[in-house]
Amino acid sequence: MNNNKVVSLFDADAIGGKVGAHHPSTSRVAARTVKAGSQQSQILLALEAASPFGMTAFALSDHVYNGANRAISPNQTATRLGELREKGLVEFLIVGEEKVERPTTPGNTGFVHVLNTNGHTVARSLQESQAHV
Repeated sequence: MNNNKVVSLFDADAIGGKVGAHHPSTSRVAARTVKAGSQQSQILLALEAASPFGMTAFALSDHVYNGANRAISPNQTATRLGELREKGLVEFLIVGEEKVERPTTPGNTGFVHVLNTNGHTVARSLQESQAHV
């Protein structure tokens, strides 16, 4: 797929995100209004800056902000990462046949995410568009 097609598949202004089936109604309302495209853009840019080492959802959450300019939770970041994996822009860092894990909170680990070729293309396009603002 050429770079223009890859970039055109990503909408930095997209609104609406995923929510679990067992979450309360307030979560479903919030999911309909979240600026998922903006949060996904922030993740792509943070992963580009962290390349080739990648980051966990826990580490990324310090770099992703909501509309109130507050860092989003690691769970929200993990949701955005899943959306980006579904779009074919992000993947797990794999060494050998194993997904790489890093420490997060005491006694816990998280999988490391990295940009793939398409993700790098979109991240660079986002960087270029921000440079022209």
